[in-house]
Amino acid sequence: MRNRCRRPGNPRGLQLSLPTPEREPTWYEAGWRWLETYVATARNVKGQRLAACRFTRYVAGSLLHISLRRLSGDHIRKFRLELEHDHHLSPYTVMHVLSDLRCFLRWAVDAGILERTPFPARVMPRIAETLARGLSEPEVAHLVRFPGRAGFVLRLLLETGLRWAESCQVTRHDVRGSLLEIAHTKSGRVRRVPLSPGLIEEIGEIDGPLNPFSPRSPGSFSRRVRRVSDITGFHVHRCRHTFAIRWLEAGGNLAVLQQILGHRDLSTTMRYARVTDDLVRREAERVAKVRKASRRMDDPR
Repeated sequence: MRNRCRRPGNPRGLQLSLPTPEREPTWYEAGWRWLETYVATARNVKGQRLAACRFTRYVAGSLLHISLRRLSGDHIRKFRLELEHDHHLSPYTVMHVLSDLRCFLRWAVDAGILERTPFPARVMPRIAETLARGLSEPEVAHLVRFPGRAGFVLRLLLETGLRWAESCQVTRHDVRGSLLEIAHTKSGRVRRVPLSPGLIEEIGEIDGPLNPFSPRSPGSFSRRVRRVSDITGFHVHRCRHTFAIRWLEAGGNLAVLQQILGHRDLSTTMRYARVTDDLVRREAERVAKVRKASRRMDDPR
């Protein structure tokens, strides 16, 4: 049965009254205010839903026995260990839960609930860097030959680097010349993605969303592709990785790639520049040639 997260302000369908100035708010009352004020205005719909789930399931659920105003750094350190050992959460998920807790406590200070935040330094888990995994050339060649609409979706993802949800919202009316305009992005900023002539021709024949599959079910599409193609490690996001890696391997500009992918920070895009030894070798050879030519020019003989 699917686990549905409730708003922290009403975890069991109870009638909760807002705290008076004389009474300390409960975790659920303060959490409800945080979600309804800060989170509702600072995050998108998906971010609001995830914040509500994390706060209800982990933060308030685990720290409920501690008075909000008596919360200390040691309580938060023990909370992190509980997330890792009792709930068996990955470091990435632990980081998100603790980030929400830190955000909530900072909000509580601004709201006058706490005098200062007890969130300690050096409590966040270290996330090991993972290299982006692209698809091999034979795998790409196999995927682009897929028949039907699924094949078009694979070609769209591989040739544009779109996120799955973005591909489910764009239509042929978003094509501007040789560019695809992406308005509904993760960052909220409009960006434009280059299209090949062949892909433009295919897009012109499609009515409605270019990706007709559910924006909430990239996993089911990935499983379907794995089953038909026998590419055991396939996931739709690997198409995005493949696009970025191939762009850089072809000598594409890193800053332009950042704009195409919609990354806020260039460091996010730079992870793709470290994924292939071949790319490193080619760049080293290029620099060596430049240095050699420069020495020859400086040599008077």
